[in-house]
Amino acid sequence: MHIPKAPQIVAERIKKMIVTGQLKEGDMLPAEVKLMEEFGVSRPTLREAYRILEAEHLVSIARGAKGGAVIHAPDPKLISSYALMVLQTEGTTVAEVYQARMAFEPSAVRLLIQHSRQTAPAILREAIEDERRVLTEPMAFSLAIARFHRLLIELSGNRPLIHLWDSMQQVVELHQAKVVSVYRRGQSTEEIVGSVLPGLKSQEKLVKLIEAGDEDGAETHWRKHMLAAYKTWMSGYEDVKISTMMQE
Repeated sequence: MHIPKAPQIVAERIKKMIVTGQLKEGDMLPAEVKLMEEFGVSRPTLREAYRILEAEHLVSIARGAKGGAVIHAPDPKLISSYALMVLQTEGTTVAEVYQARMAFEPSAVRLLIQHSRQTAPAILREAIEDERRVLTEPMAFSLAIARFHRLLIELSGNRPLIHLWDSMQQVVELHQAKVVSVYRRGQSTEEIVGSVLPGLKSQEKLVKLIEAGDEDGAETHWRKHMLAAYKTWMSGYEDVKISTMMQE
């Protein structure tokens, strides 16, 4: 059993104050002498606690006469950055990322209807129009597709799912850009438009189901869409690791 040392205990107490809103972004911690008295610790112990918090990007130390410890809110980007590094280290494949998306995106659509039914249709239709405007540009189109999917998660209002998606977004964007670029070599504009129309029409159908408040229909439709998309995006890339793709 791990018994935390004094600096860890102090750091945890300060973290609790951040989480509960007692300390907010930009707040200055009291002077060291006051904190030493409050926590009943020595200066070296307090400074070690600061180092722990600095490593977690929750505190930065401003030097000089008016310096001190400045509080920072937890940065959501650190979640996705670290999660992506873990996935690469573990040898995760791009296919696994898409399998995860197939598992949670249809459920997110149901949550979206419950949370954002009134506002979501207009936002999603605008995103579809953004896709149409760039459908002949591989990278821009790939980013636009990813944005549509990100909006589905965002509009669900479910924060854990939003952070989960953000940890995968860079992988999705890079992979789709590569697939689109390879697939479209030598294709005419008419062929490109013809190849993407079914996907756009599927998105438009989803928006109509959302508008109608059809939770079962929307979830079922999006599950089928994600399965079809998986077959398209993963064909020939089933065993490609995230780490390999990120280095290309």
